[in-house]
Amino acid sequence: RALVTSEIEGMPVRVIRGNDRKNPFAPLSGYRYDGLFRVDSHWHELGKAGFKVWRYRLVKIEADIATTHLSVMQPLETYGDGNVSPSRKSSMVHRIIRDTKQAKVLKKHYKHACQICRAQIITAGGPYAEAAHIRPLGAPHNGPDTPNNILCLCPNHHVMFDLGAFSIADDHTLLGMEGHLFVNAGHDVSATHLAYHRTHYLNLPNSKF
Repeated sequence: RALVTSEIEGMPVRVIRGNDRKNPFAPLSGYRYDGLFRVDSHWHELGKAGFKVWRYRLVKIEADIATTHLSVMQPLETYGDGNVSPSRKSSMVHRIIRDTKQAKVLKKHYKHACQICRAQIITAGGPYAEAAHIRPLGAPHNGPDTPNNILCLCPNHHVMFDLGAFSIADDHTLLGMEGHLFVNAGHDVSATHLAYHRTHYLNLPNSKF
């Protein structure tokens, strides 16, 4: 659960590796401090005994970025009546929004309206929406960058979907919250990718870390 909190808050974790002959990244003997990593994503799989095994993808933070993260980790003072001149420290939250050609086409198909809440965010630069890949593109999921694996969502529902706050049934009803997925004609949402998301990401109240 602490690793999930680190993912949500964008806070780094320290990684120490111990000797493991099966792990090519482990030291030959003893322990080694490998620096700061960010929690890129988390999901669960069924283990051999039928229990959920939670997995996390950690990505190493480069040295120049690590110093910025460290400044945020210092304890903050609390003020009962607020602070008219608060101190400011640099911070960085890693959240990659992939905006591929396929994603841009799909967002135009929905006129940048969220497929969950139908909200259309209008900014000075035009309408804004995010493309959510149902099955993530990166390893170890290796999802395809195709329209049937992409949803057009507002930022709130994109984060909720990625973190497993809700998922989507084959009939497009929502699991974990009320509502259903709006699907325009010409957008074939893959039932296979929806099943993958339900299996690896849906975190209902009875799904504990």
